[in-house]
Amino acid sequence: MKKQLSYTVFIIMLLSLVLVACTNKLSSQNNAKQEEPTSTADAEQEEAATRLFTDAMGREVQVPNNPERIIAHYYASEMIAIDQPIIGTNFINASEVLTEEQLKGIEDIGGDGAAPNLEKTLALSPDLIIVPNFLESSDLEALSKIAPTVTMDYSSDVFSRLKTLGELIGKPENAEKWIANYTAKAEAKRNEVKPVIPPGETASAFIIYEGKQLYVYGPQRLGPIMYDALGFTMPPKVEEMFADKKDSLWEMISLEVLPEFSGDRIFLVASDDSEESKQMIEEVINGPIWKGIPAVKNGKAYVVESKWAFNDPLTLDWLLDEMPKTISQ
Repeated sequence: MKKQLSYTVFIIMLLSLVLVACTNKLSSQNNAKQEEPTSTADAEQEEAATRLFTDAMGREVQVPNNPERIIAHYYASEMIAIDQPIIGTNFINASEVLTEEQLKGIEDIGGDGAAPNLEKTLALSPDLIIVPNFLESSDLEALSKIAPTVTMDYSSDVFSRLKTLGELIGKPENAEKWIANYTAKAEAKRNEVKPVIPPGETASAFIIYEGKQLYVYGPQRLGPIMYDALGFTMPPKVEEMFADKKDSLWEMISLEVLPEFSGDRIFLVASDDSEESKQMIEEVINGPIWKGIPAVKNGKAYVVESKWAFNDPLTLDWLLDEMPKTISQ
């Protein structure tokens, strides 16, 4: 009887162990099944938060769909125009076109050269970095280790840049809104200056840089204001020079051929506010070549400040007021 009882207890214990083992195995399988969808869901969610963006250099960059901490190196004006807050930019460039109020809350990440300062950039913990396409590949590689880094075509026109940036940050409607407002203002300004700009009147713009080198502007710099907005005609010689160089910001010419590129109105832009720049301009405007140009003789030649040299949306909007004011004086 005792043996039978012991055997029964043994059988019960053995069955209990088997039951526990089966229960644990089933539980593990259920947990694995439950964890698998969660892991997949996390991966899908992470993928949905980013997307591939092809930048100006043909690089495919995985960028966030809704970036919140953006560094815009050389493109602060564009970001302000499309109402996108940024955390960093280079002040050497931005302070020329942005007000102190617009610069509030933005850190200066400018380095010794064209590239951003890596330590300052890293300290800001950006989730997206936007830079011009003239940076060295080594600089791009270093920045890409900090955050997704996208290059922009520095020589492209303002409207193309705004559209590209609007697409990049997921706000294309903001870019279209700015362009529509600018276009409406340009049309109003064109009607405003019609009494002082005869049909077919030509205009051209020049700038003197270091080494006393003289450059003539093409369609990009001041072109959107002179030709597209206000309706001046491009002089034949300027048109010929930029016929196959639509993206060129300017081209070097000698002082001797300046009269050939001069329009009925001419604008000479100061490169900066330094004494050297002022001296270079004085040498030109006091020389016989400048004084012999018809636009100068007719009182239609203007020496203008360095801000006129910038090619960004906020400056473009400012020039819509400034150029009509200048030629109407």
